[in-house]
Amino acid sequence: MTGFGVLLKKELKEQLRTYRLLIAAAIFLVFGLGTPLLIKYTPQLIEMAGEDLIIEMPPPTAAMAIAEYASTIGQIGVLVAVLVAMGTVARERSRGTAAMVLSKPVGTGAFIIAKLTAMSATFIVSLILGSVACYTYTVILIEPADITTFLAVNLLVALFLVFCLAITLFFSSIFRNQLAAGGIALAIIIVQALLVSIPGFGDYLPANLIIWGTDILGDTATAAWGSVGVSIALIVACLYFSTFVLRRREL
Repeated sequence: MTGFGVLLKKELKEQLRTYRLLIAAAIFLVFGLGTPLLIKYTPQLIEMAGEDLIIEMPPPTAAMAIAEYASTIGQIGVLVAVLVAMGTVARERSRGTAAMVLSKPVGTGAFIIAKLTAMSATFIVSLILGSVACYTYTVILIEPADITTFLAVNLLVALFLVFCLAITLFFSSIFRNQLAAGGIALAIIIVQALLVSIPGFGDYLPANLIIWGTDILGDTATAAWGSVGVSIALIVACLYFSTFVLRRREL
């Protein structure tokens, strides 16, 4: 991977310069702080809504707060991932920047991998910040949570988000139009999330990572290592085919 270090440094600076890291971190922090608050005070808010409104709600627990946070990040994080990644190659191709960079002694594979690595770093840092906020507020407002389980949930969420980045990066390598790349990637992510309910087949889809993560918190989880393996394989495949396509397309 010729020039990977130089390209990675460039991409990391780009994440900072374009405020992608700041924006992603802010979004994750908002949900990290807000979710435990919502779980804690929703019953009181419902009571304040009116005396005639009777809704039985279970008492808030740490598992409820963390499960809600993981589920929310699994949805909002997808949108943020697509928005961040959809122009990462398409924009550079349309502006001619990609051709200029690849005319230097750097490999196409290094060019693609550096982009995914930098974007993944942005999301992992943002996820860490949001998760620390969620865990801290959960302990303060509700009850202590099992740290090992919490870490396992976040690892599954992180892998799912990297998959979303990788598939969007792949379509960004195919299309010069950012909206086309983002739209198709988002459609595929949504479709595989809908197909996850199919017995057997759904057990191997990346969306099952979020389900496994939330189920762990309720002690009803069935291990979904197939989803982990398929997600990693798809990430590698997206990197390979992104490189393959970019080498054969006019920049």
